Amino acid sequence: MRASIQTLCLLLTMSLLFASCNDSPSDSGKDSKLQAVIVFTPDAPETGQQIVLNATSSEDVDNIGYDINWTLNTKPSGSNSSIAEPTLATTAFVPDVAGDYEVKLEISNSSEKASSSETVIISVIKPGPKTIELSGRITEDSTLVNIFTDPTIADYIVVGNLDVNAKLRINPGVVIHVKQDLGININDAGAIIAEGTADSLIVFTGAQQTSNGIWRGINVHSNSVDNIISHAEIKYAGSKPAATYFGATALMIDRAKINLSNVLISNSGGYGIQTRRDEAEFPMTNMRFEQNTKDHAYIHTSQMKYFDTGSSFDGGFVTVYSGGTTSNMDISVLDGANYKIEKWISFSHDITIDAGAQFEFATDAGLDIKDGSSIIAKGAADNKIVFTGTSKSPGAWDGIFVSSSSVDNIFEHVDISYGGGRSIATYFSKTNMAIDRAKIKLIDVSITNSAGYGVETRRDGSAFSIETSTFDNNANSDMKIHVEQASYVDNLTDFNGGDVEIYGGSTPNSGTETWSKLKNGTYYFSSSASIRNEITIEEGAYFEMGTDVILSVLGTSSNASGVIKAVGSASDLITFSGRSKAKGAWGGIVISSASVDNLMDHVKIEYGGGKDLATYITAANLAVYNSGRLTLKNSFIENSLKHGIIVRTSHNAVLVEENVTYSNNGDTDITN
Repeated sequence: MRASIQTLCLLLTMSLLFASCNDSPSDSGKDSKLQAVIVFTPDAPETGQQIVLNATSSEDVDNIGYDINWTLNTKPSGSNSSIAEPTLATTAFVPDVAGDYEVKLEISNSSEKASSSETVIISVIKPGPKTIELSGRITEDSTLVNIFTDPTIADYIVVGNLDVNAKLRINPGVVIHVKQDLGININDAGAIIAEGTADSLIVFTGAQQTSNGIWRGINVHSNSVDNIISHAEIKYAGSKPAATYFGATALMIDRAKINLSNVLISNSGGYGIQTRRDEAEFPMTNMRFEQNTKDHAYIHTSQMKYFDTGSSFDGGFVTVYSGGTTSNMDISVLDGANYKIEKWISFSHDITIDAGAQFEFATDAGLDIKDGSSIIAKGAADNKIVFTGTSKSPGAWDGIFVSSSSVDNIFEHVDISYGGGRSIATYFSKTNMAIDRAKIKLIDVSITNSAGYGVETRRDGSAFSIETSTFDNNANSDMKIHVEQASYVDNLTDFNGGDVEIYGGSTPNSGTETWSKLKNGTYYFSSSASIRNEITIEEGAYFEMGTDVILSVLGTSSNASGVIKAVGSASDLITFSGRSKAKGAWGGIVISSASVDNLMDHVKIEYGGGKDLATYITAANLAVYNSGRLTLKNSFIENSLKHGIIVRTSHNAVLVEENVTYSNNGDTDITN
């Protein structure tokens, strides 16, 4: 029989040479009635992962039907895996050891004497790391470890709001992605200890990073001293308000404590950091703030101390929303940003402001430096401290109110501009700076563009000094001060054509002082004033007097020993004139002091005589009475509405007159 079959095969045509000449009824070739086909999933299985085997893609050309049998021909040493249902078209097995598994599929129809088989080798590997999902509450101390070395792959993904009610430690290199609008809450009973390294940052970011504000942010309510985030990034947070009374923010700190160092806060949909009250404590070093939609930080006044010079900003603001200080503090210059003050804030402690710090005040905002505090604001000639308005127009903010009597108070190399938005306090007007019975040194201070005064005081008792400063473009007088404060202004401060308004009062009863010649400026007496001590007036000083104003040099009868020494020169007279250049524009000067030191030399007195100067003293530019004494030399008495000079000799008044020129006086040049 075998020989006859072989003979028959030789008689076949050449086209049949490709067919199988086998005496077995089974056949696995293309021309068989059956063709076994194995399909398996997944393509790259891991140990412990079910592998599904599927025979349904096998071919049955004549639709004769077939039986199925699956077998594991070979498997790795030590494996106990087996096929669950070896006779089903779809079955499975679970590999328990990594390695190669040879799977055989045989399909057959015994009545048709047809069969086919196929084998495949399935390589199984050990399972790799997987991103872990986080949500719900953490109630036991836990540690998040770095799963992937690739920092672009999330080690953890927050799929539901995460409430931390225990210590949560996060190891260096951990990357946490957070889904849309979800957040991480560090609650009262919890703590976050997220300490990365310079080479292995901890990253908190959104599950998507296509635009600012993907997830809600980190909300810290815990007062634990363990709280720390260092060498980390907080990115794409601030999708919606963090809590009641808060806006959208990347890092919310609510009456909590946390240390921050070397942290990047970027791409927030709102603020970078936000607090709501003064209880939050968050010392910071070497921070970076970039591309945040709103201000980089929104904080209480007392929290300005937490921003250090090592931190950097890509422009923008650290906004101070209100409140007062709670401790002494140093306010650092911000690298790349300014402080923005939304409302009135107050300093009640010892405050130091670093050179270069810039403060921009919103409408109706201002700074109150209270008694009991001190302020040391020392800039540099090329790196000034700036107090200005957010808009650069006069009256953009209210100004600075100083009531501190500390001898340490100083503004040096400081610019103050665009204040005077409202009356700064009761009994005060609009002004860039008010000084109320306070002490302060102003050195190289620029005071400009006020909608009112540049500097204003309300009464005596303030001991301030102004040196080598600048006033310009203030709507009212550059300064409005008490007469006892006239000596506080030096002759190097430039008033650029403005004036120092003396609103009245008396000098102290004793002592000596000098009224400087103002640089490009005028003294303007808006009310009558009295000299009770010894005053020396520098040559060239220029005085303008308001309506009915009288300048009195009082003598011993008034428990004063006033002395005036006004010595000008032929080229630089001392001038007392009216505000308006019309006869009678002001009252005049009255000398009742009996001091033999009273001297006016190279002085011009003009446009007085507007009212009687004293009881029984009629109107004149100058009066000497009640035992008063004056030496008047090389001077000019002009344009009085009434007399030029009245000397009450009947009351022992003495005028020593030498080379005095009179012109255009309404009545007599000199009379008794």
